Amino acid sequence: MTSLIEGSIGKTVAAGVLFLGIAAVGWLVLNHSIDLFSGNRIPGDPGPFFLGHLCLGIIALAGAILLALAGWAAATTKRVFIPTPFLIEIARDWALSAGFVASLMMMPTAMRAMGTPTAVAVFSIGWIYILLAVISGHSRRNGIEALLFGGATAGFVYLFFLRLLTLPLPT
Repeated sequence: MTSLIEGSIGKTVAAGVLFLGIAAVGWLVLNHSIDLFSGNRIPGDPGPFFLGHLCLGIIALAGAILLALAGWAAATTKRVFIPTPFLIEIARDWALSAGFVASLMMMPTAMRAMGTPTAVAVFSIGWIYILLAVISGHSRRNGIEALLFGGATAGFVYLFFLRLLTLPLPT
C-alpha cells in the first residue's frame, strides 16, 4: 500500500481535503461556465468542457484516495504519545503555512492600498526574513539579506510586470 505523506496521517488528510476542495470549487466554476455557453453544443461532441470534467474528476479521485489511505492508517496504526516539544514544532510548522497562505490572500488588498512594488517588497522582505530566521535564528545579516533580496524581487516585479509588460496592476 502507498505510504502516507511524510508518514503523517494529518498531512494526508489535509492533502485529501485540499484536493476535494479544489475539485468542488472547480466543479462550481466549470458549471457556471457551461451555463454561460448553453445552446452552443454540437451533438456528439464532448464539448470544450470535457477535459475540465476529466481533470476535476481525477483531482477528486486523488483526494478520496488520500482520505481513504489516511482513514485506513488511522484505523490500523497504534496511537503514539507525542512529546510536547514535537507538538510545538508541528504547531509552528502549521502556523507558518497558515501565515503564508493568509498573507498571500491579503496581497490583492495590499497591492491596491500600497501599490504593487511596495506590497511585493513588504511581502518578500517579511517572508524571506521569517524563513531565514527559522533556519538560522535572528541576526542582522538575515535582515540585510531579506532587505536586499526582497528589494530585488520588488524591483524585478516593477521592471518586468509594470514597465516592460505594462500589465494593468496598481502602482
